Amino acid sequence: MTLQSVEDGRYGETLDVVWEIEPGRRILPVGSLPTLAADQFDPPQRLAAFLDAVRWSAVTSADTTLLQAPFRSGVAIEDYQLEPVARAVEAPAVNLLLADDVGLGKTIEAGLVAQELLLRHRVRRVMIVCPAGLTVKWRDEMAEKFGLDFVIVDSSRCVTLRRTHGSAANPFRTYPLTILSLPWLRGPRAQRLLDEVLPSDGPSETPTFDLLILDEAHHVAPAAPKQEYAVDSQQTKLMRRLAPHFGHRLFLSATPHNGYQSSYTALLELIDPLRFARGVPPDEPALQDTVVRRLKRDIVNADGTRRFVERRTQELAVEYPEDERNVHAMLNEFTALRRKRLKAQRGQRAADLVTLLLKKRLFSSPAAFAHTVAVYTETLRTKVGSATTVPARFDEDEWYDDFIEEVGTLDDEELAETEDSALSISGRLTPEPVEDELALLRQMDNWARAHEGRPDAKAEKLVQFLVAVCRPDGKLWTNERVAIFTEYRDTQIWLEQLLRSRGLGEERLALLYGGMDGDERELLRLAFQADPVEHPVRILLATDAASEGIDLQNHCHRLVNYEIPFNPNKLEQRIGRIDRYGQRNPPEIFHFVGVGWEKASNSFEADLEFLSRVARKVADMEADLGRVNAVLAEAVQQRMLGRLDSSFDVFGARSKATKRRSERGGVAAKRNVREQVDRLHQTIDSTVRSLDITPANVQRVVSTALDLARQQPLRPYLDDKHLSEGLYEVPPLTGAWGRTVDGLIDKLTGEQRPITFDSEAVKGRDDVVLAHLNHPLVAMSTRLLRAAVWSSEPGLHRVAAVVSDHASLRGPMIAAFARYVLVGADGIRLHEEVLSAGGWMRADGRFARVESLGALGEILSAVLTDGTPASLRLQDRFVQAWPRLRNGLLNALENRAKDRGSSLDVRLEKRREDERQRIKVTLDRFGDSLRRQLDDEPELTLLDLLKDPRELTQARNDRRSWEERLARLESDRQRELGRIDARYANPTAHLFPVAVICVVPQREAVR
Repeated sequence: MTLQSVEDGRYGETLDVVWEIEPGRRILPVGSLPTLAADQFDPPQRLAAFLDAVRWSAVTSADTTLLQAPFRSGVAIEDYQLEPVARAVEAPAVNLLLADDVGLGKTIEAGLVAQELLLRHRVRRVMIVCPAGLTVKWRDEMAEKFGLDFVIVDSSRCVTLRRTHGSAANPFRTYPLTILSLPWLRGPRAQRLLDEVLPSDGPSETPTFDLLILDEAHHVAPAAPKQEYAVDSQQTKLMRRLAPHFGHRLFLSATPHNGYQSSYTALLELIDPLRFARGVPPDEPALQDTVVRRLKRDIVNADGTRRFVERRTQELAVEYPEDERNVHAMLNEFTALRRKRLKAQRGQRAADLVTLLLKKRLFSSPAAFAHTVAVYTETLRTKVGSATTVPARFDEDEWYDDFIEEVGTLDDEELAETEDSALSISGRLTPEPVEDELALLRQMDNWARAHEGRPDAKAEKLVQFLVAVCRPDGKLWTNERVAIFTEYRDTQIWLEQLLRSRGLGEERLALLYGGMDGDERELLRLAFQADPVEHPVRILLATDAASEGIDLQNHCHRLVNYEIPFNPNKLEQRIGRIDRYGQRNPPEIFHFVGVGWEKASNSFEADLEFLSRVARKVADMEADLGRVNAVLAEAVQQRMLGRLDSSFDVFGARSKATKRRSERGGVAAKRNVREQVDRLHQTIDSTVRSLDITPANVQRVVSTALDLARQQPLRPYLDDKHLSEGLYEVPPLTGAWGRTVDGLIDKLTGEQRPITFDSEAVKGRDDVVLAHLNHPLVAMSTRLLRAAVWSSEPGLHRVAAVVSDHASLRGPMIAAFARYVLVGADGIRLHEEVLSAGGWMRADGRFARVESLGALGEILSAVLTDGTPASLRLQDRFVQAWPRLRNGLLNALENRAKDRGSSLDVRLEKRREDERQRIKVTLDRFGDSLRRQLDDEPELTLLDLLKDPRELTQARNDRRSWEERLARLESDRQRELGRIDARYANPTAHLFPVAVICVVPQREAVR
């Protein structure tokens, strides 16, 4: 026999059983009401809690303004963060680019979308792809903030899986909720595992996976073009292969646009190939529908003041001694000698790369410089007399461009390895060194080794700064915190030794870097985020492995860039660690600049001042950094190579001029954020009214469930620190209930934190846990109560008798509640809610239906909240009349369901037509864009504009793609319309009666 699930809306799931041997088998009558019997009545508050549990499980609604995800989140949600999830529930396919400014909460926005789609059973298999250093953070945030149990899939997880499930086990089949790092996904093991689950002939009609969340999505966009047209990177190709196998796509990036439309549209095409094509100017309405883009300056309070405090940039002036300026001059002399000996074009890019790496390391620290000088010296030494070279067909330009692109995605350990490898290749591309060059290298090496053991001028300035902020009297530590960022692990270790030798170490100094264990890294983050009174760490010395996705803003508003990265995007990522939601003080961003830089245009100080201007430009920029990032990065490279005058206007930098009109454009059109917030606030208010999701009601559900499970009750918690009310201590719980408090243990202190049911009480606090609807304690409580629908085990009778003085009660009333579910042809829920119907108990004991649903709802809401339990005598009165009341009440419930079904048919038909029209308009506009681009830029024009062979090949491939997609546009239209029609075809209604309530007017109760 095949059984189909009706619990929790899992209507698409079936189970085959042998009925005769199935333990506990029982056939329940369809549409059965609970029976009224003596001593089988629940207290009104218990029944109210049960109905709330049932109501909150009815998450799918034909009304797309109702959202449940915000009430299943363990953080206080800001109204503006609801925009993505509000768009998601309205769209037949969720394809969004969350391009909000750094620090506005894109992770929370993505979690809300995933939660809502999971609740509505629109998705089941979710994959999060992110930088390697963020996998643990994503896992913990999804668990703690949304109650979602994601699994990090990596090599160690695969080994464990094979040991527990067999050698053929595949994590992509085993785990529905997964997190992968982008570097691991690129590797051969991940690709082999994907080959096993992805259709060999391309994406299938039913996608293999449901939702893809790609964090820091700019890493998969093609890099800025050398001349005119962006070329797909290896990561672009990887995502181009993977993304089509997902039904929904959610990309996150604060800097999605690098100033080149061919790159930006390639990213948009990965998100929604029915709206965008690589190289085709995006349609404005398509951008409006797809891109969610708000800057910090757009987010304001109700009174119009800025929500985010404005950050400040400050320079730390350094008096560089003669020997530090001399080593810079040596490096310039070495570069000039090498460049002069390059008679052919071959080797030019390799020499440039060596110069950039040496200069970057020199500007970082003597330790970092010593490492690179030693590696390069050894490379040249082994080259002398060696026949080792690179293949004749080796593309030096492509290698250089790939290196520049790749290093932006690497942590400190991978960065060091990649740079060392690049130095080795560079040595093979350039001529053997002459004695003058080797002599300069030896001098630079001697300088670096001599300075490794002592601080340079910049390090001394850092020590002075830290002492002034953290330990001004040289003895006592203040509660001020400072985050220091460096690109290189060599520099970090060197600085650690220096700071500890100057009394700025012990437990006050912490290091964060790429090679750390994920859990250790998370504990360090939590320590730095904790109140300084409770944790001693004051100085965080971090590499850029901590510059993406790590929150440091709770008690830190000072950030020092120990060196200025040549990639401005890294600067913005660093600043975003403290300039983000929750920061209470103006962020202060510090960097170093040399005194007297005006004296010479090619001096050490002049180079550093140029970088200082870039740092100020990035820190002060409130518009879209991504659009000028490529220009600034190129300017930095050219300046460091000596090919750009220091007078270059950094503050006036704009996207590079291009001959192709289709290369122009921005991220997205502006939206009125205040109007968004007002609309989203109304959405939340509507959900609260409809589902009665209030702190008091959630607490009632938990307290009722604990009582029924014979567990100890919640105890009020006295908050001595903040004097907050509404906090509760969870007592020791037994059995399966014990696991519901695991997340309450503070990872730093090991102590159990109190809970609250009010999201306002957790704002700005980590020492209190919000018990939201998906919190394990609340989720287990609602499951226990809902189980009473099919079982008597929880001890609920699902019947209550109440006395009320409500003015609309003209006599005894009896009402019933039922779960109403409408299921589409594909087994996916279209709508569900809890309906009620009722009537008066006439003098002869018969039933008379109440026609006014508004009056009935008002009475039932009031009696469940304020009513008092009826006496045994009054209960018995309804028990005696039940045989005469039952059929009338059931008929009233069924008629109510029919009426509701008729109104829903109209609403769902309108929704179906709206979705169909949306698809038609989208594809019509997309077709127009393709035809316009093909007409505006004939292939001969490409030959004139594009001289780089790789760019020309990419452009020709894209053009063929436009033609092919235009040809299959009609088939795409029919496929998408067919999916919509199938979803809404032949909806089937199910009615599951769940409870009965009897109401007696106060005046009759005292007779």
